[in-house]
Amino acid sequence: MKYQKAINIWALTSIQRKALKVGQWVTAGTAKGQYMGQKSPSATDVVIWHHADVKGYNSKRSALRDYALGQRGAK
Repeated sequence: MKYQKAINIWALTSIQRKALKVGQWVTAGTAKGQYMGQKSPSATDVVIWHHADVKGYNSKRSALRDYALGQRGAK
């Protein structure tokens, strides 16, 4: 599955959001971010919202991905 142009996450159903590829750019209103997955069993969508001036973006991205996957050490 190839990445698509940024998708409005508010317009998708839960099943469609679950099928999104990790790293897919999404929007919610004017905010833009990358989809990290769905946290089980609550089906909470995990997105890291992009802010150009935020330091440590890559480490936060990694931590949120671990959280979405339910990895050990993720809070």
